[in-house]
Amino acid sequence: MTIAFFSLSVRTTLAIAGFLTFFGAAFLLPPVVQAADTTSYVLHLKKHVFSPDTLIVPAHQPIVLHVFNDDNHPEEFESYDLEFEIIVLPHHAINVPIRALPPGTYEFFGDFHPRTARGHLTVRP
Repeated sequence: MTIAFFSLSVRTTLAIAGFLTFFGAAFLLPPVVQAADTTSYVLHLKKHVFSPDTLIVPAHQPIVLHVFNDDNHPEEFESYDLEFEIIVLPHHAINVPIRALPPGTYEFFGDFHPRTARGHLTVRP
């Protein structure tokens, strides 16, 4: 019985490990699936102002916010009430899943331009 040992250089080993880490994760992780009953809402950020600045959504239902940054600058989309902070690159969009919420008003803002980039999520029964 013959056992073959392979001798790989450190560079080759690191290249293989990097490839598997980068591309292998995409195949090993389960796909993200959005529930059929999840409603989506759209927010645009232009000239450091959210439009619309108030969204009215139903209570006790998860939603997804599609946030489009139409500005030439990045923005940090943040909410203390909803407990998230996400960077939105210029001319890019993000999807923000929001858990089912009780009725109330929840503030969100752009952390890089907090005086102008402000809005509210109003949850009604």
